[in-house]
Amino acid sequence: MEKKKIQNCIRIAIIVVLSMMIGSAITMFIKTDYKVEKKVSLNNKYSEFEPLYEAYDAIMKNYYDDVSSKNLIDGALNGMLESLNDKHSMYFDKQSKEEFDAELSGTYYGIGAQIQLTSDGNVKIVKIFDDSPAQKAGLKVNDIFVSVDGESTEGMNATDVASKLKSTDVKKSKIIVNRDGENIEFNVIKENVTLFSVSSEMLKSSNKNIGYIGVSIFGQKTYTQFYDALTKLEKQDMDSLIIDLRGNTGGYLYTVTNMLELFIDKGNVIYKMQTNEGITDYKTTTSKSKNYKVVILIDESSASASEIMAAAMKEKYSAVLVGKTTYGKGTVQTTKELSNGAMIKYTIEKWLTPSGKNIDGEGIKPDYEVDMTDEYTNNPSNENDVQLQKALELLK
Repeated sequence: MEKKKIQNCIRIAIIVVLSMMIGSAITMFIKTDYKVEKKVSLNNKYSEFEPLYEAYDAIMKNYYDDVSSKNLIDGALNGMLESLNDKHSMYFDKQSKEEFDAELSGTYYGIGAQIQLTSDGNVKIVKIFDDSPAQKAGLKVNDIFVSVDGESTEGMNATDVASKLKSTDVKKSKIIVNRDGENIEFNVIKENVTLFSVSSEMLKSSNKNIGYIGVSIFGQKTYTQFYDALTKLEKQDMDSLIIDLRGNTGGYLYTVTNMLELFIDKGNVIYKMQTNEGITDYKTTTSKSKNYKVVILIDESSASASEIMAAAMKEKYSAVLVGKTTYGKGTVQTTKELSNGAMIKYTIEKWLTPSGKNIDGEGIKPDYEVDMTDEYTNNPSNENDVQLQKALELLK
């Protein structure tokens, strides 16, 4: 038993050392091609971590109650990232990593329903995705979970229920929900569900065809969905375009780069990256460009990749910005998967606008600042969306 404990200590020490060697917070800006070249000898650094595994060993041997080795490891790694004093650098345990990956990948295995914990402690469905297993089975918004696969959901939070719904152990789940006071049973066959991060429609204003594309996140599938939506609108004789980035907290760098390539001609700087070795310009590489007017909607939650798009479109395409000053996140992160199934996300660079401006902590100010009203909060609609209405006015 003593030998096993010592082996566990050595294992956690190695994990932590390796994690330090390599380097939603509400915002995300992920660079996926970053390579760490600096090497550190484990032998030379080993002595610095003696206190770490000494503490681990003491707790595992002597703590008065049962101790989870996993919780100690998670705590050590989480503390390491927190010590950077960078709210955009963080530790994801295995479950959090899976949820993070699903959001950005645009697909996940499950039933295709968005759920949340209510104020009275129930977990209910708040959204059903089109053509999803949940929709096919007959589940509806506001259905309250009673049990999943024979296990009561009483006392569970939304994460607990989501884990059961996404479990690969059961392909066909028996789900009991309460609908209007009646318990109803559904058999739902799980599938790989595609999450749509792009919505679009054609709006009419003063006999003009004004395209609207909303982008909720810059995920793996966002560019394809954006390109398809833009192409469809252009084929409908679109005169101008509104791109809605409100509430979009960021995503992948390559996604926003590809989207900017659709509008800004070859050879133009669309952003700059700053490290301790200097500043590098990143330019468009394709000859695609547009000539219609574009208005971009932004707000206080538009961050990271949203800000890079807004800044580049304003400075290089003369797009007009409407809404509120953006979040102000001028840094770029990369991720590293760990051997225990977890992941860390940490900052590697600062980004600058094409003109070289650092927006970190300041955000991007709109050309037209427009405050949302209580009418929209109480009754969300295009007519009550004063920011959208301002954009339509500018494109008449």
